[in-house]
Amino acid sequence: MKTLQIAILVTSIFLNSCHKKKDTVEFEKKVFDDIFLSAVDSTLVDLRTYTGLQYSEKQKDSIKKDTLHRVVAFNIQNYIAPDDFLANNVSKYKLVDDSVWNFTLEKYSSLRYILKDSNELPITDNLNVWKNKYPKFSGGLSFSKIYFDEAKENGIFEATYYCGPSCGLGYAIYIKKTNTKWKILKVKNIWIS
Repeated sequence: MKTLQIAILVTSIFLNSCHKKKDTVEFEKKVFDDIFLSAVDSTLVDLRTYTGLQYSEKQKDSIKKDTLHRVVAFNIQNYIAPDDFLANNVSKYKLVDDSVWNFTLEKYSSLRYILKDSNELPITDNLNVWKNKYPKFSGGLSFSKIYFDEAKENGIFEATYYCGPSCGLGYAIYIKKTNTKWKILKVKNIWIS
């Protein structure tokens, strides 16, 4: 009888922890829903002008005005940021859980961006496969998991923009809950390649 009680207790604890983990993932997904497109706006560089030395100034101006339907290769799975990412904020922000999950890009559709899974085409040294298939290819993005303060009213995550093997930018994105929505407070460039 005692063995049965222990088995029931262990099963109950396991099921409760699974439910809590699902709740924390759903919470993080809701926060990403609120800030996703703003984070893309804040971190996406247009590859056509960033590395576009072949364009004249007039062509670059034309590209800068052409902001609709830019193609973005997106790493659809978030990741745990590198250890040094929280170097100055290690005591303030923590992961709510360590599970990674995939983004559903379709729900973030907009006129500005056509979001593609980065696994669709090979990521080559100079991204020519992407550039050839999509003339409005602007580069690639990936987002880390969000690290929250204890009250879950502030957060920080890493965004990585890539435009080639030695071409990229890293950002720390600070977010805050205002009323019932999350907003970006600050975007800080933290590295360049």
